[in-house]
Amino acid sequence: MIIQCPACATNFFLDERKFNGSAKKLKCSRCSIVWTSGTDGKPIDIPKLYEPASSQGIKTKKESKTIDKNIKPDHPLPVPFDKPKSDRSNFIIWISFILIFILFVIAWNKRVIFVDQFPIFSPVVEFFDPSIKFRGIEISNLKSRIDAGQDGSTLFVSGSLINQENYLRRVPSIIVVIEDERGVILQKETVRSGNDYFDYQEIKDFEVKFSKYPINASNIFIEILD
Repeated sequence: MIIQCPACATNFFLDERKFNGSAKKLKCSRCSIVWTSGTDGKPIDIPKLYEPASSQGIKTKKESKTIDKNIKPDHPLPVPFDKPKSDRSNFIIWISFILIFILFVIAWNKRVIFVDQFPIFSPVVEFFDPSIKFRGIEISNLKSRIDAGQDGSTLFVSGSLINQENYLRRVPSIIVVIEDERGVILQKETVRSGNDYFDYQEIKDFEVKFSKYPINASNIFIEILD
C-alpha cells in the first residue's frame, strides 16, 4: 500500500498487515512529522501545526487517481511511531539521593553511639566533628586541698565525671594541669580510665596527687583527652 506524507507529500510503501485492522501512528523519515493513518492509508489525525506542502512553496507530485504498485516509491519506508517510554532514571536518582540523605541524617544523629560501638571509624567521624570525644561529659565537684609535710607541700585535686548522654559510653582520660598567674604550666598529671564505661547520669570520681606543690601556682583546669 502506498502512503503519502501529509506534510511533504513523500510517498512510502507500507505493508497493509502492519495496520492489523486498526489505525496506526507513522513518522515521516524525511520531514519527521507524526500523523495517524487509517487502514486505507489516508491521514485521519494530522498535527494542528501541519502546513500543506503546497503552501510552503515545495513542489509536489500530483497524486494520480490510480496508484501503480509497480512504481517504486521515491523515499524509504516510513518510520513506525512508538509512544516514547517515560524516562524514570531521573526519578530513581532523586529517590536514591533522598534516601541517602535521610540515612546520613540518622547516622549523624547517632554518631556518638556508632563511634562507641565501632571505634575503628572514630577518626573519620572526628574529622567532621572533633567534639565527639567530649560531648555530654560534665566535670563536677572539682576540689583541691594542700597537705604540708617535711618534704614540702602536696596538692590533691579531686572531682567527678558525669555522663549526660542517655547511653553507655567509655569513660574518657583526663589531664589535670596547674598554671601560674601568667598561664605558664607548672605541673600536669594524666588520669587514664582504661576500658571503664559508665551509663547515663553515672558518676566516676578521680583524684590526682601533686608532690612538692609549687607555691606560685594560681590556676587548675581539667582537659579531656578522649
